[in-house]
Amino acid sequence: MKKPIINFRALDKISSGKIKPIVQKEALRRIREQVREAHREMLMNFENHLITREIDHGPEANNESGTLGGYGNLFSYIGFEYGSDPIAPVRKILKKALKIRSLPSPQRSMIMKFEVELPSKEEIFENTPMPWAPGRSWVEGIERGISGLGKYLKIDSRKGVASRSGAGLQVKNGPMSGSFRNTKYLSQILNDLRSSIVRKTK
Repeated sequence: MKKPIINFRALDKISSGKIKPIVQKEALRRIREQVREAHREMLMNFENHLITREIDHGPEANNESGTLGGYGNLFSYIGFEYGSDPIAPVRKILKKALKIRSLPSPQRSMIMKFEVELPSKEEIFENTPMPWAPGRSWVEGIERGISGLGKYLKIDSRKGVASRSGAGLQVKNGPMSGSFRNTKYLSQILNDLRSSIVRKTK
């Protein structure tokens, strides 16, 4: 009786062809779950960031971010319009679901490659114009420096002094000048998101 001849190469090819789609489907499901978790953590970090909270609290906020040495607050220093919501455009961009794309891999390889589209700093910069300089971004200014404001004077909006934000003025001889401290803000939040995704999907 002849021994059966098994074509292991053909068998392996058939097995890989059937198993790979199943493995890839499960892998993609897990990746999506891990990316969503990282995204949720990023949004929490954004909402809890001292700069986000300070600007969100408006012209009466304390300088909890320390960017002004404790004097005044970012809302009035930057000169946002009283009653405006400067954080809303940033929040809207960051809340968008992260897109995940599968990348081609060798036919018989069980390794899955993918890429995640993160929020764009450029899009954020474009949607966060300075109130007094539309061509510049206040988010970028927080990270790289805000100049051209002269001297900033904190005022009591209830005293009837006119200002854009209701709590700050530019004056020739104010109590502070050049004391703004650059702070990593959205760049750090997005870098942490990238690191979190890499860590969770390893």
